[in-house]
Amino acid sequence: MYQVIQWLKDTAEAVHEKGETPSSGQFAEAMFWGAVESDRGAEYTDERRKLVKDRAFDIQMSAFTVLEKNWRQMNGREFVETMTTAHFADYFSTALSRLFYKDYEYQVGAWVNYTYADTTPDFRDVDRHRMTEPGTLYRRREKAEAKATDISDSHISYGVEEYARQFDVSWQTIVNDDLGKIKETPQRMFKAAKRFEDSFVSNLYDNATTQGTIAGLGAPWSGTGRLTAANLAIGLNAMMQRTDASGIQMNIGRVHLVIPPILKIQAQAVLKDLIQYGAGGVGDILSQYIAGVHVDPYITTAGANVPWYLFADPSEIPAVTVARLNGWTGPAVFMKKSNMETIMGSAPAAILMGSFETGDIEYMVEDVIGGWDDASLVGVSDYRGLYYSSGTTV
Repeated sequence: MYQVIQWLKDTAEAVHEKGETPSSGQFAEAMFWGAVESDRGAEYTDERRKLVKDRAFDIQMSAFTVLEKNWRQMNGREFVETMTTAHFADYFSTALSRLFYKDYEYQVGAWVNYTYADTTPDFRDVDRHRMTEPGTLYRRREKAEAKATDISDSHISYGVEEYARQFDVSWQTIVNDDLGKIKETPQRMFKAAKRFEDSFVSNLYDNATTQGTIAGLGAPWSGTGRLTAANLAIGLNAMMQRTDASGIQMNIGRVHLVIPPILKIQAQAVLKDLIQYGAGGVGDILSQYIAGVHVDPYITTAGANVPWYLFADPSEIPAVTVARLNGWTGPAVFMKKSNMETIMGSAPAAILMGSFETGDIEYMVEDVIGGWDDASLVGVSDYRGLYYSSGTTV
């Protein structure tokens, strides 16, 4: 490659000394270095790939022109090198062939639709209370006193915790990151934090402790049936039979079906397929009672055990509470401010991103989130708003 570039320079200089128009060699050399520099870190779309290949072709044609004029003065090594354009191929193969596959798409949770959102003013636990209803009325006989009633309160406490990860990289690595993948790390850290949130919330209710507690309550709190139209109807009927601590019938109008990914097709079949569940003109009547179907990618399945859940709408019953620090709406990514400043000369922008001591560039992703942590129910703040099926039987 060196000889070809040198010949291009020599040709351009020779023509320039004669006062002629700059040669194709000069333009070719400029195009060559332009292709290298402008495409550092670029996304190689089909259009850009064709453009860079066209540039390479123009450069090679200019090299052949120089070859035609200079072949008598070349030694064997120079002749072979130029004929194969090996260095050109190496350089352009680096620019054209070295790329990253598109990142995987990951399943995301939809827990904001069926969990209760709460905030805390600081890192101390907050108390949340519920008051019982006054008792029913009794007949009062003539001149007799009315019977007294009573009310009582119950409460739970929960708070938030801080979760974080850090990533640092040298400024030299950023300079060498010609495809720009390392520069994407802050965005990827943010996505990882969102996946952490999905997993964190899922574990508030999908865990062996909670499942054992709810299953121990029996009907109408839990079942064992797999997700079928009949078993879903059993679950919905169980939600309609809920009573409060005093035995008063509760009204649950909106119910959310929460399933693992493996049940997505089955849920569609149950709720939408009029052939499967349309006998007698019933149609997809079950869907009228379901406010939404939500996939939790972190629900644990084991062989034939494929659990599913019904949640009362959080506006009616806070079955699972997700707490955040006031003013903290989700994951945040930070970069440590550089303590480097140029006072003389110039330097690449990347070094001014790093620290004076080591040149490292540091990123951190942080989240503040929490929920109830009960010994029996874990994160289920009101079990009356939850139905659990282990999915083990037909």
